[in-house]
Amino acid sequence: MHSDREAVRLLKGCNWDLNVALNVFYESRPQSDNRQHISVDGTMRLCEDLEIDPTQLEFLIISYYLGSERMGEFERDRFVQGCMKLQCDTLEKLRASIPFLKNNLHNHDNFRDLYCYAFLFGRQTGQKNMSLEAAIELWRLLLGDQYSMLGIWIQFLEENHGKAISRDTWNLFYEFISQPNLDLTKYDAEGAWPILIDEFVQYCLDKGVTGSTS
Repeated sequence: MHSDREAVRLLKGCNWDLNVALNVFYESRPQSDNRQHISVDGTMRLCEDLEIDPTQLEFLIISYYLGSERMGEFERDRFVQGCMKLQCDTLEKLRASIPFLKNNLHNHDNFRDLYCYAFLFGRQTGQKNMSLEAAIELWRLLLGDQYSMLGIWIQFLEENHGKAISRDTWNLFYEFISQPNLDLTKYDAEGAWPILIDEFVQYCLDKGVTGSTS
């Protein structure tokens, strides 16, 4: 479905039934993509059609809205449901929706939802935790332009942690770093933050870092 004209022709031939049209579309794809599943190869073609880079934020956004549970792969039902929610029945409409979806991330709740999803997106299949390398890349992608303390957090993890990142650590770090007027000199070590955050705060203070400059 590479153009509006082709999409309309396909939809018209299927009596304007999006589900039927998508069935026909998937059946016409090469065997590497079957009716129920879009593989990594198919996803790369989708990125080309949408004119997005699979290493950039736009791909993470599309993966989130189209229900991808594994990086670079989509299940048909979730993909269809996502397209229907976005009211996108052509690739052109899906492509055109990306700036709007990206702009929605200025809303804190929308961004937090995408951030939490990124942990599921970044895990390898069957793994409970996310590799430190994958977590660092996703942190840089999601938070690099917003939080000045991200660099020292990554430095701390590489020097003192060196392990895979749990879901709790992933989620709680965002809650920690996104606090308004974060002042590490007032940090309560007896609070509800995990030990890793306690250690990070002490690491920062030892290096003379007392808060975020974002």
